[in-house]
Amino acid sequence: MGEALDIVSLGQGDERLADGMVVSRSSPLRPVVRGRHAHDFHQVTLFLSSPGHVEWQMGEGRAYSGRPTSGDMVLTPAFVPTLVRCDRPFEAVSVRYSTSLLDRVATRAGLDAGRLRPTAVRRDTFAGEVARKLADEAEAGGGPSLLAESLSTALAVHLLREYADDGPLPPPSVAGLSDHELRRVTDLIEGRLDGDLSLSRLADVAGLSPYHFARRFRAATGTTPHQYVIRRRVERARALLLGGAGIAQTAARVGFSSQSHLHHHFRRLLGVTPGELAHRSRAGGRPQ
Repeated sequence: MGEALDIVSLGQGDERLADGMVVSRSSPLRPVVRGRHAHDFHQVTLFLSSPGHVEWQMGEGRAYSGRPTSGDMVLTPAFVPTLVRCDRPFEAVSVRYSTSLLDRVATRAGLDAGRLRPTAVRRDTFAGEVARKLADEAEAGGGPSLLAESLSTALAVHLLREYADDGPLPPPSVAGLSDHELRRVTDLIEGRLDGDLSLSRLADVAGLSPYHFARRFRAATGTTPHQYVIRRRVERARALLLGGAGIAQTAARVGFSSQSHLHHHFRRLLGVTPGELAHRSRAGGRPQ
């Protein structure tokens, strides 16, 4: 088994301004010392104040040591092992993209979805301005909006154009899960849609660390464990609603924390709300 690595997930909070994008402004109370970890999302960090002296290690052989100032940014791609230390508290804006969102933007823009290049530290005026505007939108508390979605897309296209990793592809040693491993995981998901399906729980079933499990699961299925679970929950919810179950009951039975959580993902994946689907079903319609 590979080295244990803490995996940080995208999150589901009120800071989600668009499907697959989360924005937050942070003011740490103490200097950041973060052990070796990785994200299951791409992250842009814009410094609003200086963190003093900072040391980063990103992936293999990439290191930075210096003193970023306000307006500098860092790009940390998904699943890149990272270690960071700084010697003073600082304020920053964080913009996080799910891998699936960035892939969708790349497809629509005719760009290579490939990989992003870890970058620390760089002055990027466009990315900084967009990140600040997105933070303002998040603090306004309006939730998802047309403006936030437009800004999200503009920044994603910028990242794909300016920070594409054109280096050699990684060796094919990161294989997908075996058929047996994948079946164990998907069987657990099908049987526990209303329960704990955290990354660590799924990784335990496969006998892997969360980091290696996430990479191998995506290699085997083409999607992240989180997105796979969401889709299966929505598909199960669809079947329950067509069978006459109530919306609140359905949300609970498939593991969504609330009706609004179900509504969000249901409409995103199926193009219809749970209420609309239930109404069509009662009226004798057969939505696709």
